[in-house]
Amino acid sequence: MTNARRAFTTAEEVSLTTEVGGYCPLCGAALFYKKRERSYKSYELAHIYPLNPRPEELDELKGVKLLHSDVNHPDNIIPLCTSCHTQFDKPRTLDEYKRLTEIKEKLLSKAKQRALIEAYPIEDEIRRIIARLYEVTIDEMALSDLELQAKRVDDKFDASLPIPTRRKIKHAVADYYQHIRQEFLELERNAPASSALIYSQVRTFYLKQKALGLSQAAIFNNIVEWLRHATESEPLEAAEIIAAFFVQNCEVFE
Repeated sequence: MTNARRAFTTAEEVSLTTEVGGYCPLCGAALFYKKRERSYKSYELAHIYPLNPRPEELDELKGVKLLHSDVNHPDNIIPLCTSCHTQFDKPRTLDEYKRLTEIKEKLLSKAKQRALIEAYPIEDEIRRIIARLYEVTIDEMALSDLELQAKRVDDKFDASLPIPTRRKIKHAVADYYQHIRQEFLELERNAPASSALIYSQVRTFYLKQKALGLSQAAIFNNIVEWLRHATESEPLEAAEIIAAFFVQNCEVFE
């Protein structure tokens, strides 16, 4: 019995082409072209695992991981330019299947992160703390105490966290931890329980990341992106400094 090719709605096609940023994920070619002020498709929706695999494809792909049990599900579909789609299908190889599966898995993971970012809010008061980062000077900080704090943060890292990221976190803790902690204490005096609520929100978002089985590197980057999005902080460094504070403060990592 053969599987019928599913017709995808316009909304589903928009979602799939947006997922790859409007470009072929294999060669980088644009999936649309313009002619006389109108846009036209130059892509096809490819089944990553074949819709109706031929005997040689069944043998080639025996035992591979499936992105979804329903081969017509969007998780098993990816837009490719017509040239890449033809090359991918004829003949289909195990290496190409694995490559496209890996690409799709990363795209699905990014989509999940976007959904989590939207689903997990954080209190607006943290925006004031980020704004205050640009008002403090290094001369105002007790560096000797902060250096001790930075040494302790090393114990929270595992092998998945790259050395440059470790150094970035440690330097942010050394420079800003005491300042940010004082800002949270001040926030607590003005609005009781508000800082505890922010700590809880960060901890919950971290635990959600951990439950997904992500590495520390991925978790830290996702928390930075979440803070940046939630606080509308344009400089990436501000979100990184706040994320580093929560690492040292034990909301992130153990």
